[in-house]
Amino acid sequence: MAGNGSTRRDFLTRKVAVSAAALSAASAGAQSRPVTSAGRVLGANDRINLAFIGNGMQFQTLLQVFKNRKQQKNDVEFMAVCDVWEPRLAYAQKQSGAENTYRDYREILRRGDIDGVVLAVPDHWHYPMAREALLAGKDVYLEKPMTHALAEAAKLNDLVNQTRRILQVGGSGPATRLYWKINEYIKAGKMGKIVWGLISYNRNTREGMWDYPIPGVGDDSWPDAKVGPDNLDWNMWLGPAPKRRFSKERYFRWRKFWDYSTGNAGDLLYHRLGTMSTMIGFDFPTRAVGIGGIYVQRNREVPDTYMTMIEYPGDYCVNMISCMANATSAPLTVYGNWATLEVLEGQAAMSSMGDQRRADPAQAAQPRARTVAVVKPEREFLDEFKQANGGQIEVSILPENGPTLGDNWLDCMRTRESPVYNVLRGYQVMAGIVLGVDSYRSGRVEAFDAARRAAFTNPPPHKEFPPKET
Repeated sequence: MAGNGSTRRDFLTRKVAVSAAALSAASAGAQSRPVTSAGRVLGANDRINLAFIGNGMQFQTLLQVFKNRKQQKNDVEFMAVCDVWEPRLAYAQKQSGAENTYRDYREILRRGDIDGVVLAVPDHWHYPMAREALLAGKDVYLEKPMTHALAEAAKLNDLVNQTRRILQVGGSGPATRLYWKINEYIKAGKMGKIVWGLISYNRNTREGMWDYPIPGVGDDSWPDAKVGPDNLDWNMWLGPAPKRRFSKERYFRWRKFWDYSTGNAGDLLYHRLGTMSTMIGFDFPTRAVGIGGIYVQRNREVPDTYMTMIEYPGDYCVNMISCMANATSAPLTVYGNWATLEVLEGQAAMSSMGDQRRADPAQAAQPRARTVAVVKPEREFLDEFKQANGGQIEVSILPENGPTLGDNWLDCMRTRESPVYNVLRGYQVMAGIVLGVDSYRSGRVEAFDAARRAAFTNPPPHKEFPPKET
């Protein structure tokens, strides 16, 4: 058992050490200022030079985002790609047209002509690579989850503030104008007091979630590609993770292992919690409880069924559910004491808008949206809802076009403004994700002190409001 993974005692010991390190880093962070490279100053007509580190499945998606930008504005160049496995590296060079390839990411960071790096690497590398890139004067597009551990998120937040580099976190939510419109609606008090939110991100596969082909990239099998220590730098891939013997299972299916991943929570629920936070408002959680288990896919360390309840200081909570053995998901939902808001997608959104067209001829001129938020009142508070919503008994919030996270990042690299999914928001979402995972693994309620930016156990009891007795 010890050779195949961490015991619960090892995990708890590491957690105490990490919490102490986080507190030490937080106190030292205000006094220390790292020595950094200033980076290249972009002129109005300069093209932004990018490098891609990590050339797996997510690289393909991100490359298309930046290809679209290049086609539309022609203000970006792809200078280099980097990966530890030679077949992926050759593929990335062919797809991107980049002139240079590297097996060692540090060679990219030493180049003075690289303005920004796109990091699509396993989670355990997110903080170390982002840190080195920031110190090298590079702006960073960092795929979700922002980090692997909560202490890393705290340190990365401090470092971005110190270096004043531009770091954009990849993930759903902040880039979508619809969710900011929902935020404006909720903040206006039109649903009454927000009580809780529901997040559901479920999948189901015959093979098992994250049991990708070996060898391959994501779901794509590369049967003719050779893989072994002769063409894959295993020690570089392990990096800060515990030392292990060479394993194709770990390399191609790393999301199943705690050493490199937070499982469902970081891979899927980070998206949804970022979206929920955009709608309700970003904040640090106060406590979280994680439950679930490996109920079906018994070939992994992370759960195939996972649930977290997260509480926030605004007196509301978020319930997150992720099941890898049943793909039926519930709509993203916000519950207020006057009304309920559901984010409907696909056919459900189309059907909802069709109902609205029939009920309200003015809606007939609206284009059919594939994602729409629908707000319906609680019967007991219909009068309050109507008064707050101009007499309406149902409200639809429609999407609007806006820049992608990639476009926003590139624009901010020129203006030096904070990007939409900035490091603080990434840290706040990361806190909810990691508290839940820590709770699942330790079997305890996990809490967070936003003032001290520190996790702790044994949170105080909930408030009580005894009724007046006569």
